Amino acid sequence: METDEAAAKAEAPASKPAGASINVNIGVLGHIDSGKTSLCRALSTVTSTASMDKHPQSQERGITLDLGFSSFSADASDSFKQAGYDTIQVCLVDCPGHASLIRTVIGGAQIIDLCMLVIDANKGIQTQTAECLVVAEILVNQLVIILNKVDMIPEAERETKLDKITKKLRGTFSKTKFGANLPFVCVAANPQDGSPSIGVDELVKALAQHCHMPQRDKTGPFMFSYDHAFPIKGQGTVLTGTILSGAVSPGQVVDVVALGQNGKGKKVRSLQMFKKPAQQAIQGDRVAMCIPQLDSTDLERGLVIGTKVHVPTIDACICVVDRLSYFKHPVNTKAKFHITLGHQTVMATAHFFCPLDGRALPSTSTLAAVRPEETAPASKTDSKPMCLQMNTGALVADRQRKWPKTFSFGANYLHLDELFQHGAPVTYENNDGDPVKLAAGKEPGKLEFYLHGELKKEITSLRYDSSSGRLSAQDGSPLGATVDSRGVIPLKNRDRVIYLLSWLAQSAQVPGLPPAEEPLAYALLLLEKPVVCPIGSLLIGSKLDFDSHSPNCRMAFFGRILTAMDPKDISSLKLIKMKSKTGCLDRFDKQDKTLVTCKDMFKADTDMSLFYNLKVVHEQSGIEGVLEGAFGTAGKFKVRFTEELTVRSDQKGIIRGQERISLYFKKFDFEQSRKIIQ
Repeated sequence: METDEAAAKAEAPASKPAGASINVNIGVLGHIDSGKTSLCRALSTVTSTASMDKHPQSQERGITLDLGFSSFSADASDSFKQAGYDTIQVCLVDCPGHASLIRTVIGGAQIIDLCMLVIDANKGIQTQTAECLVVAEILVNQLVIILNKVDMIPEAERETKLDKITKKLRGTFSKTKFGANLPFVCVAANPQDGSPSIGVDELVKALAQHCHMPQRDKTGPFMFSYDHAFPIKGQGTVLTGTILSGAVSPGQVVDVVALGQNGKGKKVRSLQMFKKPAQQAIQGDRVAMCIPQLDSTDLERGLVIGTKVHVPTIDACICVVDRLSYFKHPVNTKAKFHITLGHQTVMATAHFFCPLDGRALPSTSTLAAVRPEETAPASKTDSKPMCLQMNTGALVADRQRKWPKTFSFGANYLHLDELFQHGAPVTYENNDGDPVKLAAGKEPGKLEFYLHGELKKEITSLRYDSSSGRLSAQDGSPLGATVDSRGVIPLKNRDRVIYLLSWLAQSAQVPGLPPAEEPLAYALLLLEKPVVCPIGSLLIGSKLDFDSHSPNCRMAFFGRILTAMDPKDISSLKLIKMKSKTGCLDRFDKQDKTLVTCKDMFKADTDMSLFYNLKVVHEQSGIEGVLEGAFGTAGKFKVRFTEELTVRSDQKGIIRGQERISLYFKKFDFEQSRKIIQ
């Protein structure tokens, strides 16, 4: 088998024999009962081609291969002919049943070149149609919309109604990465009156026209993802699936990962692609691989790899992630999600975090400093694992331009209570307790300032004081409820707010904050069971336990694996969480008005020595002080401020009203130390 790079480059399009064909994978997505399976049948019937073998044991296990992966051929478009191909061999990847949709598309058929989104013309966008659209955005750059069951619309009204439906749907698609100008094809795959299919010939032409020449590379390390396995007496076990990377030929020695040592060094007896013997299959091909001396009962989904390929078994991993705007529930740290990665869907606990660049704090701060003595390589696996860079969809392609390819364990990162939405408004509660929201304006050069959900004004410039945390508008007015408000961003939220707001303001062309790079978010995923998966694989985090009939999307975020991690080593990941304690001023010292007794911050039995010499802030004035020690046994303590506070007190020095003070400090998420750090 030719697998070296030189041989591949030498294979110019002109050298292909007459009648050469190329395999193209088309995903078939849609709501249950939208007619996906009928459409696959109609396409196969129209083109008079056979699909892959059905096997009795496969049927017993509820697997219908010629519906799950049927095939037809079509005349190649000009772009394919210029590359030396006369025929397109289309593999239809049907995703039967919504429960298996995500794992089917991301797992068993990771290379998909184009998607068909099948919509019931009589029902329009349904709950699962919307989720299918999200999958398509993540997976592919090309989408064709199929309006099925048009025979149920009276023929006299059909054209007018379909025009209205198409116009309405274009409005929906205009809000996605695909835009409004998607190709639409109207069909009736299985008319109710038993008459021949409608529009299927036009669909075949549309698919051939809109499918771009796929990128295939047979020189990479061999990796094959199988989704079905069945025995053939006297031959061996047949594994059917998709080649994710590289190439394979009969006689090649491979490893079946799921079987461990028992799966090593197995020789491929034969290959078959859609009932035809094949001498080679390359990246993107849908293929049946016969391997002798395998027990099919031990195999359902998994990977077959080259003997020199290392694919890590992952118990935990660090990923770069993006939240999906369609998910309307909180995406919280420590929450559990269904993570689809590799060829499996497993439960995992997620910890979200982002870079800590220190722009929110004074220049003397060392919170974001990288500790050279703790720098570590991007991956902590014992040998270099295979890194898989798959084709991606419009949504992933748009975001991954800024995604890093490695991860540094030597830097500090900021703990996130909730994964933020890229480009969404920035929200927080200021020190006065007022909910603040800043959103991009309706025209460049403006931000919209909301308070308690009500639009207050448009902002054309921002001012930020890193020493006090005060945020104000172009005229110096604070972002608060009144002119007397200090407009201070609490220290516990300050890094997150300024990190996100700097980019939002820059994108909206509103000056005043430091130059910013596009925000990144990461996730540490602690898997409940190990998964064999290449580094660089695409993943989706979902809440599949949510009601599938709910109108809300269940997919919460997507991303790529940057590195595997041993769960025992998570303390090496420095996630900083800002914490706070609040109390009140009690009374002035008789001799020194900068020394103030304070209360209501600690319990009587608290070990206050942990907090000695930490900074305390008077919230109203922003004046800082240092906690010098305990006062009495009731939990009171003394704070020495840098200057005398202007607050009301009686003749005995007892301070009137609730003059609040705050003590902010940081904790590392995975450290057990009692030490308090500011």
